[in-house]
Amino acid sequence: MQTIMQTTMPTILATTSSFGRSCPEVAELLRAAGFALVVNPHGRKLTSAELMELLAEHRPVGLLAGTEPVTAEAINGAREHLRVISRVGVGWDNVDHEAAGGAGIPVRRTEGVLNDAVAELTLGFMLDALRHISRHDRELRQGAWTKRLGGLLRGRCVGIVGFGAIGRRVAELVLAFGARVVYSDVRQVASSLGQQRELADLLREADLVTLHASGSGCLIGPAELALVKPQVILVNTARGGMIDEAALATALAEGRVGCACLDVFEAEPYKGPLVDAPNTVLTAHIGSYAAEARERMERMAVENLLTELGKG
Repeated sequence: MQTIMQTTMPTILATTSSFGRSCPEVAELLRAAGFALVVNPHGRKLTSAELMELLAEHRPVGLLAGTEPVTAEAINGAREHLRVISRVGVGWDNVDHEAAGGAGIPVRRTEGVLNDAVAELTLGFMLDALRHISRHDRELRQGAWTKRLGGLLRGRCVGIVGFGAIGRRVAELVLAFGARVVYSDVRQVASSLGQQRELADLLREADLVTLHASGSGCLIGPAELALVKPQVILVNTARGGMIDEAALATALAEGRVGCACLDVFEAEPYKGPLVDAPNTVLTAHIGSYAAEARERMERMAVENLLTELGKG
């Protein structure tokens, strides 16, 4: 999508790396409402400095935000012209809500649109890890006809860290395969889908551990990796930084973790130690990249933005 610039029209800044590719109609929605659209010129996650530069250059009235840090400094620097922040996604811990509230800038997000997309990617990771699908593919292309013995999801214990909407959807999917579910959450959550555990107990019990927590900060570090079952499968489709990547690389090299499947990383694009670690399946933050989910998410983000601007 090309940047749309008209000096007589107020501007909307979209900072997701691929805004409009799955749903070109969102640009028309904005244009019809009387706004010009400026898209991320870097094609990747922005740094806080890059976001501040774009905010200062284009002075948008609305921000369609990605996963870049929307800091207090960025918000306060744009408070004279910025009227709304609409996250293109579910997570919004990258936005300084206190600063936004102090500036009178509402923050919206697209709740519920990614549940199936992220949950199905998580399930795909689990099946890939259990049956060594990616590894078999790589080895065959390198000339090796190797048959590695895998395992079934049926009968295994899946530990879900964070039992919100996506975590519950993952539980529904793995239960259909005959797995057993335990889960941990910062809240007490009663559910017929599984049994709640403290995180340490979950790590000791689960054959597969998948992260779906909100917020930020490291949940799985050296101490937690010391608790897991031998050859555990570890999945993260939640937030980068929730797993200590260096500690995970060491655990993989030592054979304490059987396979790690990660879609999110502390620094993206990812170039860290897990690239060369054994038994990993790594993807480029594609949790939302199902066409149906992207279209619905971008459209909802624009609708949320227009509503706050009085154009919805």
